[in-house]
Amino acid sequence: MTEQKTHDLRKQPGMSANRLADYMAASEQARRSILRSCKYRPRARLIQHDNAKESIAYWLSSGTEDDHSLRTRMDILRSGLNGSDFENDLAEHNADYIERFLAIRPGLPGHVQEVTKAERMLGLDLEGFHLTFSPSLVLKRVNRRNVPKMGVAFFRYAKNKPLGEDVACWQGAISFGYLDAKLKQGLSETDPEKEMCLAIDMWSGRCHPAPGNAVYRFNEIRAACAGIVQRWDHIPPPEGAIF
Repeated sequence: MTEQKTHDLRKQPGMSANRLADYMAASEQARRSILRSCKYRPRARLIQHDNAKESIAYWLSSGTEDDHSLRTRMDILRSGLNGSDFENDLAEHNADYIERFLAIRPGLPGHVQEVTKAERMLGLDLEGFHLTFSPSLVLKRVNRRNVPKMGVAFFRYAKNKPLGEDVACWQGAISFGYLDAKLKQGLSETDPEKEMCLAIDMWSGRCHPAPGNAVYRFNEIRAACAGIVQRWDHIPPPEGAIF
């Protein structure tokens, strides 16, 4: 009898912007764990907050101050009608996420003029490393010189745990570096702005812009990604993994 697979193997080095920010801020021991989990992705279902993030992104982009739609969504998630125990547990976690957002109401910077819900963007190659980039919001404004500027916002959430300052800085640097790279590739016509490249902590409500040294940090990210590419083939699988 064929053994059931426990993990999927990712052959090309890469990870999401969120995981890369975590990696850059992590200890070497934690980095090894992150790399292993990205190369050998478990098939077991995990708690994700996609439903909550999408609902909040739609609400913020609508420009309304009426939170009825979010509260209705939260009630539906908590109805217990989602199916299996796992699906109901997943729905409850997403409802908790929305409830926390409504309690803290993190605000966007005042100079942001346009907010739209982001769609998955094209990946970026960093020295053979594939960066996937899926922010929650696209932010735009026109400055005093009538020059269009843009940024993106990533929602970050961990229950009872504020987002680490260093993780937020790396997240902002990744966002700014990604947008700048796409501009240089001719795939964007709008200059990125550090103050609109945000990591929004959905637990504490704090809105972290990209740091002043975002360009330097992105160069460090490139170097780290080149190192990951060299290590990728030598990352051992988790004990007992079948893939």
